[in-house]
Amino acid sequence: MKVRCPHCGAEFEAKEEGIVVCPYCGFQIKLGESRTFTYPLRVENPWNVLASFIRLQRLSPTDVEWKARIIERELLYVPFYVFFVKAKGVARRGIISKEGAGYVEFFNYATVPAVEGFDELVNYPLPVRGRRYFDGHVNGRLLEKTIEASEAVKRLRDELRNILKNEARRYFHWSNVEVGMPTFDVHLDGLVYYPIWRIRYKYGFFTYLAYIDGADGRVPYAEFPVSPVKRMTNLSLGFLLLASGFLIGKFLYSYGVTAPIGSVATAIWASYPSLKRAFMVKGRASEHRLLSEVAGDYIPEDEVFKTIRRFLK
Repeated sequence: MKVRCPHCGAEFEAKEEGIVVCPYCGFQIKLGESRTFTYPLRVENPWNVLASFIRLQRLSPTDVEWKARIIERELLYVPFYVFFVKAKGVARRGIISKEGAGYVEFFNYATVPAVEGFDELVNYPLPVRGRRYFDGHVNGRLLEKTIEASEAVKRLRDELRNILKNEARRYFHWSNVEVGMPTFDVHLDGLVYYPIWRIRYKYGFFTYLAYIDGADGRVPYAEFPVSPVKRMTNLSLGFLLLASGFLIGKFLYSYGVTAPIGSVATAIWASYPSLKRAFMVKGRASEHRLLSEVAGDYIPEDEVFKTIRRFLK
């Protein structure tokens, strides 16, 4: 019997039905039966993984590991729909007047949690190796499906639009992108009960949520406290940039009204990332996607000063 691997697309011969392993990528395939899978639990101490991840965040305090108090630590087997997706779209740049055009495509597997309350895990990439067929035995709490596959496809479409936009930004180097009338070809590949640790911990006056991958130790989503010292540093930097813009504008006032207006506008734009971080008490981070506030956090301050220097020239 000739079998095509649904993961890598390779074809190979299988002598009989049952569980076969792709000799090229190690993907398990069960012939002639339903496709419900799980992964073995390999992470026994999720707090150590989470604490190490939080230490890597540039805005987090250094004492979370020993000052935080864990109020919930539970192993969940979260059901995921696994889809094979082919998505295409035409991307254009601009906000008011659209110009330029480029074709963007996405061909890959995508996942959607089959239960409510796990929106942070939409399109979480599951490992290639280690998957096995589900026999109903788990080490934690098994969550039952509450979302039908058709509803999961609707939720996936919004995520795919964002993926196509990001692809256009990446390859065409466009800042403002719109993808009009994308086409989607979505096929259900199976259902996976995936081990996810859910941790809630308290630090100071606030409670924070995090998910830790129980199969390989990744952190798909984590909330963390923002250090007061770093908030004050960003506040000082933000006000310094604002003050410099107003002072430069006052100095340039004799050359006309346009120059000080441009100086103040540039200062406001330049100080916004720092002021935003200064008033943020709870940060978010993920190992598999760049969240919006984290993306802003990676804007280095020297880019701000470069913008000011270009304006003055």
